[in-house]
Amino acid sequence: MEKAKIIKRYQNRKLYDTDASCYVTLDEIAEMIQQGEEVAVVDNRNQKDITAMTLTQIIFEKQKKSETPVPITTLRHIIQHGDGSFSSFLAKGAETAQGEIIRTLETQVKDLGSKLSELEAKYGVVTGRDGATAAKNAEV
Repeated sequence: MEKAKIIKRYQNRKLYDTDASCYVTLDEIAEMIQQGEEVAVVDNRNQKDITAMTLTQIIFEKQKKSETPVPITTLRHIIQHGDGSFSSFLAKGAETAQGEIIRTLETQVKDLGSKLSELEAKYGVVTGRDGATAAKNAEV
């Protein structure tokens, strides 16, 4: 097993890569992880392992920049079933929660499909989702 690269976090919130002897950003730590490197983040003051907190911060920062927000229903579900904490949500039976989320998403997809069909019928638009609609397109 590969030895984890140690990143020290100082009181000024700067992150220092002890292997490369340079300061790094959260994005650079994310790149290291994406490349398969083992990374451990340690608070320099008390030597406490803060890897989980740092990785959570990376996920949060990436999500803030994302153009695709997490569905509100999913966020509500995490808060309702995990006391607002993602780790608590996972610990309380993610399989059950994921099943509920999947059912919710399936219902939403069906609802959207029905709405799309209504709009197609209303405006005479054909999307080519199946052979029948593709045949309609050929006639038009």
